[in-house]
Amino acid sequence: MTEQNTRHLRFKSVTNFRDIGGYKAKDGRTTAWRRIYRSGELARINQEEYDRLTKEIGLNAVVDLRSDFEVKRQGIGLPAECSIKYYNIAFMTDGGKTADVEARRYETFTNMGQFYLDIAQNKGFGGKVVQALEVIAEPKNHPLVFNCAIGKDRTGILAAMLLSSLGVAEKDIIEDYSLSDSYMGELRRTLESHGTVPDDVKVMPDFFWHADPASMELFLATLRKKYGSIAEYLKHMGADKSLANRLEKALLD
Repeated sequence: MTEQNTRHLRFKSVTNFRDIGGYKAKDGRTTAWRRIYRSGELARINQEEYDRLTKEIGLNAVVDLRSDFEVKRQGIGLPAECSIKYYNIAFMTDGGKTADVEARRYETFTNMGQFYLDIAQNKGFGGKVVQALEVIAEPKNHPLVFNCAIGKDRTGILAAMLLSSLGVAEKDIIEDYSLSDSYMGELRRTLESHGTVPDDVKVMPDFFWHADPASMELFLATLRKKYGSIAEYLKHMGADKSLANRLEKALLD
């Protein structure tokens, strides 16, 4: 990994911003650097860091996986006021709505993998994943970043689906997911020290603040057992036959 091809890009106002390039993929190729990024929400980005996105990275599109409620509460940020293409594809329609909703959401789970499997069964969820992958497959949208609130869960699911579609090994997909863990403690401490923890975040269980490899391992293994592969899952959810080939053509070197 060269200095130019750095996986972790540090921003003061955006958490967990990472490049998903450099992973070994299909036919001995690798995922392209500086083409697709994953991150937390961009609502608080300032002008200086916005300039980094547009001038240093050359960002062309944002795929925001947050719910309508989260977008209204937190905002979109500077990308909403410029020429960057913005796609809001909500992976959870009630995300962040109330503390009661969030508390009930996690009360039967003991790890995030169970939560991922639960939302993956929601009506329309698979279609949203396919919709997001369609945006990612379009070269005119690159470089592109997809994000949720903290860049770990909904973003982690989409990253796993994307990397799997590109032929990245499951161990590398799990490792990519677990890289979010190093950001969670810092984010939690920052929120608590500033006294800015929303009520719906205060009720989150301790396991929410981790990106445990076992959670992604459970998610992928369960989908594989039920559908045979992530490719078959996406096909079952309505993916066009050409989607995988278009993703490979656009994102593999």
